[in-house]
Amino acid sequence: MELKCLTFHFKDALNLAEKISSKNITLPILNSVLISSEKKEMKLTATNLEIGIEIKIPAKIEKEGKVAVPVKLIYNFISNLPTDETVSLKVSRNNLLIETSHSSTIIKGYSPEDFPLFPSVKEKENSFIFAISDFLLGLNAVYYAASLTEIKPEIASVFISSSKNTPLTFVATDSFRLARKTLHYNFSNFPLLLIPYRNVLELIRIFENEKGDIKLIPSKNQLFLISDKIKFVSRLTEGTFPDYEEIIPKTSLTDVIINKQLFNNNLKIAGVFSGKLNEVKLEIIPDKKILKVQTSNSDFGEHVSSIPADINGEKLKIAFNHRYLVDGLRFISSDKVLLRFNGENKPLLMTDPKDNSFCYLVMPMKDI
Repeated sequence: MELKCLTFHFKDALNLAEKISSKNITLPILNSVLISSEKKEMKLTATNLEIGIEIKIPAKIEKEGKVAVPVKLIYNFISNLPTDETVSLKVSRNNLLIETSHSSTIIKGYSPEDFPLFPSVKEKENSFIFAISDFLLGLNAVYYAASLTEIKPEIASVFISSSKNTPLTFVATDSFRLARKTLHYNFSNFPLLLIPYRNVLELIRIFENEKGDIKLIPSKNQLFLISDKIKFVSRLTEGTFPDYEEIIPKTSLTDVIINKQLFNNNLKIAGVFSGKLNEVKLEIIPDKKILKVQTSNSDFGEHVSSIPADINGEKLKIAFNHRYLVDGLRFISSDKVLLRFNGENKPLLMTDPKDNSFCYLVMPMKDI
């Protein structure tokens, strides 16, 4: 293999690959990145057997070939070179020679034949195309609500679905809260997908600076996501996601429309005085048109604030984890938020008063 490329292209690709490669003692090949050149393309491939990535880099190819080298080592080396430097790469006996205008370096590598094969997929079959920004919007709006424990892998995942009559929908829940985001795409043959939480985090990180469209291709137990420069593959979670539609309330006893920023700021202030459970109490007072945020702590003190609000319905006192409420407010796009209550010990539904594409359900805290 012989090729030339710019340092900043190489560095950016290695940065993505380095975070995916496995820190594996028994399989050291997984600590490496596969660098290959074929036809007119240079590719970097990394995997931890849970997810994999293949990145295309602009390069001048003089001779085809491939080599696997320790990804952390080569990333640390390349990241310290000037960004506008042109580097020359040559392979000899599984060693990588890197030359610049002022230096020559040899990095010992592994046989490329030992590197795991990147899964293949037929890109023309059963594929779905979205804007990358839209797909990431859907994931970002819900992933934080997924469970962090692997005891129930189906809820330690993000659920994605669509049908001819149902828009593309992203859902996550940890059984204490639930986030749902819908987008303006409808697909009649879209499969039910469960992407593991940790893989979603990597997916967001990898594609967050990409532009244009992304192609989604479901395969047996795997999901491929392909953009102009990046091919990403993730294992899918086996199992059935809970029937979340059954727990989203269709009616309410008390509706509160409140300034989102005021509510958010008051929750954060109250959180300073909350205990280990992050508890805050909300009191809805319809005749005074105010929502009170209250908290107290025997070690720190107490706090009460009153926020003006439009209220329709019954008075109520109810407690929540303030961090859960703040999480959901981030994805309300307008300056006001609609809070829909159904009485004590019933979940709160948060949404935009004029746009229900995002909704957020939070279970109350009992005996607080």
